[in-house]
Amino acid sequence: MKEAFLETLACISCRGEDLRLEIEEQEADGEIITGKVICSTCGAEFPITRGVMRTVESDDYVGNFSFEWQLHRKTQIDTETDDSSYRAFKSRIEVDPADLADLKVLDVGVGTGRFADPVSRGGAHVTGIDLSLAVETAMENVGRRPHTNIIQANCFDLPFRKESFDFIYSIGVLHHTPDCKQAFLSLLPYMKPGGTIAIWVYNAHVWSPGSVLESVNRIYRSVTTRLPPYLLYALCLCELPLYYLRKIPGFDQMLHLLLPGILYHAIPKTNDSTKVREHILDTFDWYSPKYQSKHTIMEVFDWFEKAGLTNIRVIQEPVALSGRKPELDERPEVAVRDESAETALSS
Repeated sequence: MKEAFLETLACISCRGEDLRLEIEEQEADGEIITGKVICSTCGAEFPITRGVMRTVESDDYVGNFSFEWQLHRKTQIDTETDDSSYRAFKSRIEVDPADLADLKVLDVGVGTGRFADPVSRGGAHVTGIDLSLAVETAMENVGRRPHTNIIQANCFDLPFRKESFDFIYSIGVLHHTPDCKQAFLSLLPYMKPGGTIAIWVYNAHVWSPGSVLESVNRIYRSVTTRLPPYLLYALCLCELPLYYLRKIPGFDQMLHLLLPGILYHAIPKTNDSTKVREHILDTFDWYSPKYQSKHTIMEVFDWFEKAGLTNIRVIQEPVALSGRKPELDERPEVAVRDESAETALSS
C-alpha cells in the first residue's frame, strides 16, 4: 500500500475520513508492507499485511476463490505472446485500457489482477478489491506498480470516500455475491459525478430455465459447492480425459447417439478452453462458488435506469452494460414539500 492512498480511504465503522498510518515495515520504493490504518474518529484499526490493507477478518464465503487464485497465480495474466485478458477486457467492457490513463479506477473482484494488469499498464490509477485471499496474488502480480493499490474488502462495505473513482468495473464477480443487484448498487456512491460504471455478469439464457442442462447443473452444484476445494479440484483433474476426447472430431456426436438422452446430458459439460490449465481453472470456477446467479439484459438495464444512471449502453457480449453518473447540474430537480404553505392554504 502507498501512503498517498490514505487520501482515498474512509473508515467502514464510522465513515470518518480522518485516518492515519502506523508503519511497521516499508520498502525503499515507499511500499508499505506491514502496518495499520487507524481511524482518528472512532479508533478502528485496519491491518496492512504483505502489502495489502484488510477491512475484513476472513475470506467468508469465497474460500474457493482464495484456493484457486493462489494455485493459478499466473494462468490468466497476459504475456508477451498472449494478450487474452486484454482482449477479454475490451470485449466485455468495450473500453481500451489506454483510454483510462490518469483516471482513478476501481476493479471490483480483482482476483489475481487479470484485468488490473492491462488497465494499470495503460496508465490508470488502479485500486483492486477482493474478498478472497487472491489479493495476495494480485499484490504479487500488479500491486507494487506505482499507481496501484490492493485491498481485501467486502464490496457491500467499501473503505472509500464517496465519489472517489472516475471509472468502476466488475467483470464476472457480482453474480458470485449473495445479492448481485445490491452489490452493484453498493458501488455507485463511490463513483464521481460524470463517472462510468461497467459490469459483466452471467447470462440467464446460457441454458433455458427448467431445461435438462440447467437442472443437471443445479444438481451437480448442490454437491460440488459443499466439497472441500482440494477435493473438487481433484475431480476436475479426473475430468481431463473427457476434455481431450471431446476434442476428437465427431466424438461428442457419437456419444450423443450411443447414450440415452438423460445419461448424455448428465455428463458435465466441458468448456472449450484451448489451454489445459485454463480448462481446469474454468471448470473449478464454475462448480465451486457458493453463489452463482444469472441475469437478463432487461433486468440489469432496469438496475441502471432506476439507479439514475444515464448513457446506458448494452455491450455486445451479454450480459454486460455500462452507464454514466450524471453531473450535479444534470440531475433532475426534486420538489420539496413546503408544509407551512400547505397548512396556510388548508386554513
